[in-house]
Parts: sequence; C-alpha cells; structure tokens
Amino acid sequence: MRTISEFTNHLKHCIQEEHGIGLSEKAVKDIKKTIEGAVKGAVQYQKAAEKRYYEQKYITELLIDKIGMVLKQ
Repeated sequence: MRTISEFTNHLKHCIQEEHGIGLSEKAVKDIKKTIEGAVKGAVQYQKAAEKRYYEQKYITELLIDKIGMVLKQ
C-alpha cells in the first residue's frame, strides 16, 4: 500500500507526464490535502461500519440467547 506522499508524487508525475502540465507546489499541497481528507473520511466510514456490525452482532447474540432461554422453559 502506498503512503499518501507516495500516491501524491505518483499522481503528480502522471499529470505532468500524461498531460504535460507542470504543477506548482501549492497545487501539489492541495492534492495532498484532498487525498488526506479522503483517507480520513474513508477511515471514519470504515470505523462506523465496524461499530454498526458489532452492535448488530451483539443484538443478534442477545436475541439468540433469549430465544434459547424461552425454548428451555
């Protein structure tokens, strides 16, 4: 997996090579900030999804236990 800096440099190189566009340092910094924001957003989304998964798993296990208790009576 590439780091954000490696990905930014790769993207900068691709833009310059493929399109012949020179990027200023400000443009490179803006690209890097955009990538960092996207990564942070993706990480937050992943954590929220994991939290929902474990909440649902807990509720399901609790429900199974309660059904088991009722059936044993």
